[in-house]
Amino acid sequence: MKSGMRIGELAKAVGISTSALRYYEEAGLIGAPKRTDSGYRTYPAEAVGRIQFVQRAKALGLTLREVRNLLSSQEAEVGEERDRVRHLVAHKLAETKERVGELQSLERELESLYLRLLRAPDPGCGHIGACACWLPTEEEVKHMAKEVACCGELCCPGCSCSEGGPCDCPDCPCNAATQARTQTTTATAAGAESGTGRVGNRIPVLATSNR
Repeated sequence: MKSGMRIGELAKAVGISTSALRYYEEAGLIGAPKRTDSGYRTYPAEAVGRIQFVQRAKALGLTLREVRNLLSSQEAEVGEERDRVRHLVAHKLAETKERVGELQSLERELESLYLRLLRAPDPGCGHIGACACWLPTEEEVKHMAKEVACCGELCCPGCSCSEGGPCDCPDCPCNAATQARTQTTTATAAGAESGTGRVGNRIPVLATSNR
């Protein structure tokens, strides 16, 4: 990579916009570039690696502030610097696991809301947003969460499986899933029977050796 790249050349090399490069510069993520006599920014070849590091850190969920703190920390032995990164990643991993738990809780609430909207009568309060009755209360969410369906699918509101019984509705998603599994099992069994080891209805007799 050549030295003294202009901003457009550097932006193309790392795959970001020139405005993003200016923002990184203002945020202190890359050093201030030198200027030509004509006033154009020129960046050293090392800027490519720095920006790629920033982009990779962002992809892993680090904030620009966290990245800047890493980059501005005092230089030390490689092992010590690696420990800094590992410490930050450990905290980020803990935060991510917490968010996953929150998202799973939100998923259950949304499933409950979906079922309520299937079953509940139409609100009598005008249009969306006119009244809170368009959305469930906290108690309703807790109650509906207990009715989320079998087979990893949301059951039809009129199907007995939505109350924990066997599925009796041909249009229910969980019944369709059961039928698909049954068809797959039947096809597998038929394929095994018609495969090697049988010729028509006759089982071949294997030759035996006298030795």
